[in-house]
Amino acid sequence: MTETITRINGNGQSYVTGLPKLIIIGQWNDVALRHVFDNTGLNFTPNGWNGYEAQPVNSNQIVTLIMTYNFKTRYYNNATYHNTLFLKDDHHVGYDVDSICYDCCIENNISVHGLHPGDRLAC
Repeated sequence: MTETITRINGNGQSYVTGLPKLIIIGQWNDVALRHVFDNTGLNFTPNGWNGYEAQPVNSNQIVTLIMTYNFKTRYYNNATYHNTLFLKDDHHVGYDVDSICYDCCIENNISVHGLHPGDRLAC
């Protein structure tokens, strides 16, 4: 039996999903992937578009992965990506950044939502 997660939506109604598929964005070498497997039991395989994917069978695998490696995460459950958690290397920068300048937003193709030169975007 596959483990499930029960959550409450914005309307106060509960709903159940299985564990999300995990996708690591970026290139990892075989040694790093083996280290992940040895720690979590997750067998990440190439997904064909600059990343790797795995399907956890228990929530402990996800918790161990998050507590062992530093990832930025983004969860999607929509028509394009059903119940999928994307993982991207953090490099210890994203967590430490509280805001970025207007020029950095423009350089990194981040929508500035009406900001002007000299303004800062909160992260």
